[in-house]
Amino acid sequence: MGYDMATAPDLVTLIRQHVAGRPDADAVGFLTDPDDIRGGVVSWTYGQLDREARGYAAWLQQRLPAGSRVLLLYPNGLDFVAAFFGCLYAGMIAVPAPLPGRYRHHQHRVATISADARVSAVLTTAAHLGEVRDWARACGLDHLLIAVGDEPEFGDPAGWTPASPERATIALLQYTSGSTGDPKGVVVTHDNILYNLDACVRGLRWPDDWRVGGWLPLYHDLAMQGLLNMAVVRGGYALLMEPVSFVRDPVRWLRTIAEHDIQVTFAPTFAYQLCLDRVTDEQLAALDLSGWKIAGNAAEPVNPAILAAFAEKFAPAGFRPESFAPIYGMAEATGYISGEVGRAPLVRTVGLDALAHGRLADPAPDEPVREIVSCGTPNEACDIRVVDPETSRVRPDGWLGEIWIRGRSVSPGYWSDAGPAFAAVTAEGEDGFLRTGDLGVLQDGELYVHGRLKETFTVHGRHLYPHDVEQELRARHPELGKCGAVFPGRAPGAGGARGVVVTHEVTNAARDRLPELAAGLRHTVGRAFGVEVSAVLLLRPGAVLRTTSGKIRRSAMRELFHEGKLTALYQHPPAPREPLPYVGDPSPATRVTSLSRP
Repeated sequence: MGYDMATAPDLVTLIRQHVAGRPDADAVGFLTDPDDIRGGVVSWTYGQLDREARGYAAWLQQRLPAGSRVLLLYPNGLDFVAAFFGCLYAGMIAVPAPLPGRYRHHQHRVATISADARVSAVLTTAAHLGEVRDWARACGLDHLLIAVGDEPEFGDPAGWTPASPERATIALLQYTSGSTGDPKGVVVTHDNILYNLDACVRGLRWPDDWRVGGWLPLYHDLAMQGLLNMAVVRGGYALLMEPVSFVRDPVRWLRTIAEHDIQVTFAPTFAYQLCLDRVTDEQLAALDLSGWKIAGNAAEPVNPAILAAFAEKFAPAGFRPESFAPIYGMAEATGYISGEVGRAPLVRTVGLDALAHGRLADPAPDEPVREIVSCGTPNEACDIRVVDPETSRVRPDGWLGEIWIRGRSVSPGYWSDAGPAFAAVTAEGEDGFLRTGDLGVLQDGELYVHGRLKETFTVHGRHLYPHDVEQELRARHPELGKCGAVFPGRAPGAGGARGVVVTHEVTNAARDRLPELAAGLRHTVGRAFGVEVSAVLLLRPGAVLRTTSGKIRRSAMRELFHEGKLTALYQHPPAPREPLPYVGDPSPATRVTSLSRP
């Protein structure tokens, strides 16, 4: 019988159905030469992908029992694709992770993932074998079986024994970024993936023949589900590229979309900003983006000003505002939760004063405002509630609260600790919810996401959302760079006043007037938010810590500030000789009371 994502018994059965029906159709490609957009692509057909996956699977089955965890340390490319699907074919659990690199904190993160997942083997490429072995020795992981998957005749495809997964079988452990602590392994089953992809296709009205492409790192959930699985599991085509290729020259991403007829791609906000900053008019004139149907914007708060500026700049190339799809998703929900296409982004202008009291309202005359973007209407992907995080009562329409979700897209839990977050119960008695930790509002059927609950803080009775402050500062002071982090803290020195700490990158053009700029930032925060600034640190470009998907690591920046480890171009008040002791983030009780109740 024929299967689709709703009826397939497992991922492997559905993929092998595509192999049998269209073995010569292209399945996945990789841009090996980013300077040769047309000729630098190497593609595999479904038949070749199947042979590579069976080879990996046979090698794994000869050495490991079913259900073993296999750490995948690969750059973006076809070798990663073969290793991932090889794990599925073998009945193993794939554990995608970034290469350990040469920085200690990156190596520690990968070692933490390896220990948490209790991996039995590591797969990598010949080019990265030395790096992986050095990492294993340095972290005391010499006992791990480390293998090079791109060696000739790595495994015999004929030696593969078909596994017997079910929809409830674990397919992979998707590790979170670990931006505020150690990464957690999200358990993702065959059913999670199949159900979520099916819901995403329906929610975004995504035809089968649309081609997918992008540069996101494949160990990230947005790339894993939105790029790779969305294409291959559906029998389509995905064209992948290295993240560094995009960062070094953003027009490569747009040229790949144009020249390879890519209809769908996903990226965080900073990617669209980078294109605004660095794609020249001459490059723009050579682009044809009229075939771009879904420009997914996810992985961080959506900035409406950037969407509007991007749509305006690239309109001469045929880009349409209705191609934008602001999306809300997370690893714990297998990627997609909500999103909308076929319309220009729905933007609402609200008053900052009402927002500080936990609700959306039209602004009063002369009141500072914030524009927020809808992430679409809730659909079958997840059942959504907006809940008071202190009382667990469901919020009325228009009031901020914590987003809770439940449904078949939601993971069964974390690998090492399911924890209470996956079994939350509302005060009204509805159970089985995941507490996302994200703040949001449901109004008129639309979901607006407004930052992280744990980053919200209160100063002198005012409830502040860091990205609101950061956006207001950038809007008023163009000398600032693209990235900043705002958090609560005390002024340096004994007895320093508690208020808002502003750390922000600055452009080179602002370096001759840093004291005046710092004073301007303090005035803007006081005028727009009614609170005092306890310290301003102006930083060089790139100094603000971010995750791989572009999210600001505010907790990490706060810790560095209190430890006196931020090197500023200019700081006011000046840093003391000895750093103050760091007292940690606010307690959960402090955080949840930052939302007023109706």
